[in-house]
Amino acid sequence: MNLPRISIVIVNYNVKEYVASLLISIQRASHGISTEIFVVDNASTDGSQEFLTARFPDIRYIQNPVNLGFAKANNQAILQVSGTYTLIINPDTLIQENTLSTLLSHMDANPRTAAAGCRLLNPDGSFAPESKRHLPTPLSALYKVLGVSSKYYVSSMAENEPGPVPVLSGAFMFCRTDVLKSVGGFDERFFMYGEDIDLCYRISKAGYGIDYVPQTAIIHYKGESTKKDNLDYVILFNKAMYQFFEKHYSSGYTFWFKAIVKSGIVIRAFFSYLATLAHRLAWTFTDLALLNSLLTLLFMARYGIDVSDMPEAYQPGFVLLHLLASVLFIALAKYYDLHSHKSRSFSALFKTSAFTFATLAFITFFLREYAFSRWILLLGFVGSVPLLSLPRFLTGYFLGKNGRMRILFVGVGPQTAQLIRNIRSKVEWNADLVGVLIQRDSVWSDTFEEVPIIGRTEHAPDLIRFHKVDQILFSGNAIPTGEMLTLISQIRNPNVTVKLVPESMDFIIGKSNVEYLEDIALVDVDIPYTRPWNRFLKRNLDVVLSAVVLMITAVPGLIGLMLHHFHGRHRSTVRLYAEESHPTTIRLFLPHQNHIWMNRFLLIGYIFTGKVSFVGAPLHPDRHHMPVYYKPGLTGLRQLNEDRLKSTSERDNHERYYVQNHSVWMDLGILAKAVWQRRFHDGYL
Repeated sequence: MNLPRISIVIVNYNVKEYVASLLISIQRASHGISTEIFVVDNASTDGSQEFLTARFPDIRYIQNPVNLGFAKANNQAILQVSGTYTLIINPDTLIQENTLSTLLSHMDANPRTAAAGCRLLNPDGSFAPESKRHLPTPLSALYKVLGVSSKYYVSSMAENEPGPVPVLSGAFMFCRTDVLKSVGGFDERFFMYGEDIDLCYRISKAGYGIDYVPQTAIIHYKGESTKKDNLDYVILFNKAMYQFFEKHYSSGYTFWFKAIVKSGIVIRAFFSYLATLAHRLAWTFTDLALLNSLLTLLFMARYGIDVSDMPEAYQPGFVLLHLLASVLFIALAKYYDLHSHKSRSFSALFKTSAFTFATLAFITFFLREYAFSRWILLLGFVGSVPLLSLPRFLTGYFLGKNGRMRILFVGVGPQTAQLIRNIRSKVEWNADLVGVLIQRDSVWSDTFEEVPIIGRTEHAPDLIRFHKVDQILFSGNAIPTGEMLTLISQIRNPNVTVKLVPESMDFIIGKSNVEYLEDIALVDVDIPYTRPWNRFLKRNLDVVLSAVVLMITAVPGLIGLMLHHFHGRHRSTVRLYAEESHPTTIRLFLPHQNHIWMNRFLLIGYIFTGKVSFVGAPLHPDRHHMPVYYKPGLTGLRQLNEDRLKSTSERDNHERYYVQNHSVWMDLGILAKAVWQRRFHDGYL
C-alpha cells in the first residue's frame, strides 16, 4: 500500500464552519499529492460531527468525549499518521493552492530541516509577526511584557526573507513525521498555548533545523475556537508562558528571579485582561458617562447651581439617583442587547432609556426621602435618547454612508447569482452591495444580478478605497485561494472586513463570526402584527405622532390646500390595498411627485384618521401582489431598503419579516432611520 506523502491534523472545538472552509482549501491544494486528513474533535457541542461527516466522509475522525486540550488532541492523531510529513494546522486558517507543494518541495530539498512554516496573514491582509519568533527566554519575555515586541519576534528578517527561525506558530507547522514522533510530539502538560514553542525548542535541541518559507501564505483568523476577551484565555495563555519558563529555564535561576518572572507574567495577564475588557465595555462606559453627565447638568440647571458650588450643593440623594440610574441602565441594556450585537439599534436604545427613567420615577415616588424634581427625570429621558444616539451616529450608523455597510462582492462563479440574492434578502443586514469585481478573463458587462460591475479583481485595492468599501465578500467557488490571499495582502486596511463564502456552502466566514445567508420567511398563524395589543400600541403611536405633526403644520398645510384648490388642482381617488378585498380609499393630488409635500400633509391626516400608518406597506395603487396584507405606510422596512432589493422575492421577504417580527419598538426604529436618512418612500403613487 502506498503511504501518503502528507498527513494533516486538525483539532476542532466548536468551529465546524471554519474546519469545512479549511478542508475545501486543502482539497484544492492537494491535487497530485497523496494526503490523509485527521480531524480530532474535542467534545464540540455545535453539531460538528454530523455537519462535517456529511460533507467530508473520507476524512478520519477522532471524537473525544471531553475537551483534552490542543496538545493531547494533536498527539492522538500523530500516533496514527503514516505520511512522510505531518502538517499541524489550526482550524481557523485557509491555505492557498501552492501551500502544500511549496512546503513539500522545501522539505524534500532540506533533509536536516525538521519543521517549516510559512507567512501568516491576518484577515485584513497584514502580516502576522508570530510567523517567526524568538524563543521566549526570560529576557525576551520581559521585552514582550514591556511591549517591545521586536525582541520577541524575529524582526531582523523581512517578511519575504526565507531562512532559519527559532520558533514557528502552532497555527501552521509542517513537520517531518519521524522527527515529530521521535521527540514525543507535543508536551501534554500544555493544555493550550505554549506547546508550539516547546516543540520547536525540543526539535532544535535534537539537532534539526526550523525554516521560515515565505513563498506561500495562509490566512489565520486567530483564535476563533478561543475568544480572547474572556478571563479563561488570559489565564491559559500566561500560564503557558510560565510553564515553558519553569520547564526549560528554572534550574539556572534563583528563587527571587523566578518570583520576579512569575510576577511579571501575572501583571501582564492582569493588564491584558483589563485592555480586552475595556474594549468590550466601550459602549457601556460611553453610555454611562453621557447619562450621568446629563443628569448632573439637569440637576444644576433645575436648581440654578454654579459649577463652583457643586461640591456643597450635591445632595446625598442625588448620589443614589446616579447609582440607581447606572444599575438600571446596565441591566436593561443587557436585557435588550444594547451593548452587544444591538449596540447601534435605535429601538434598543429607546427602550433602555424609557424603562430606566420610568423605573427611576416609580422607585423615587415611594422613597420620599430621595424624591426630587420629576422634571429632571422627564428631561433626562427626552435628552438621553438623542445624546446617547450621538456617538452612534458619529461612528457611521446613520451618517456618512446612509447608515449602511458598503459591501463589495469579489468574483463571479456558478453560485454567485444566488449568493447575491441571498445577501440582498438578509433583512437584518443594513447594507448596500456597491458592486461586483469580475475575474481578469471574464467577459465584461455593465451589471450582474442588477448590481453594477465596477472593475476587475486586480484593481480591488484602488476600487475599495474609491468606493469606501466596509466589507469584502469573496466567492469561494470563483476566486482561487492564492489570488484571494494576494488581493488581501495588497489591501491591508484594518477598517475593511474580509469575509469568505466557501464553495457550495450557505454561510459566510469572517474574523469573529459565522453568518448564515438564509432568513426564515415563514409567517406564523399567530403573527405579532395581528395581535390586539400590538395593534392597539401601533394605532396610538400613529394618533399621537400625527396629532403633533398636524398641530405644527396646520397653518401652512391648510393654506396650501386652499391655494391648490384655488388653482384648480383637484384631488383624485387612489385605492391602496391593505387587504385584497378591502382597499383603502384616499384622495391625493396627482401626479403625486408634483405635489409631494402637499400630499405628505394629506397623508398625515389619513394617518390620524386610521386609513394609513406611519410604518406599513408601500403606498402602491392597485397593489394586488402582496406576500402579506397590512396597512399602507408612509415608510416601512421594505421602503427603507427598496433601492437595494432587485427581485419580487427579496421585497416579499422584507414584508414577511416585518409582520412576523412587528412591535411598536420596531416601528420607532424604522421611523428614526427614515427621518435621519430622509428615506420616506411615498413617491410610488
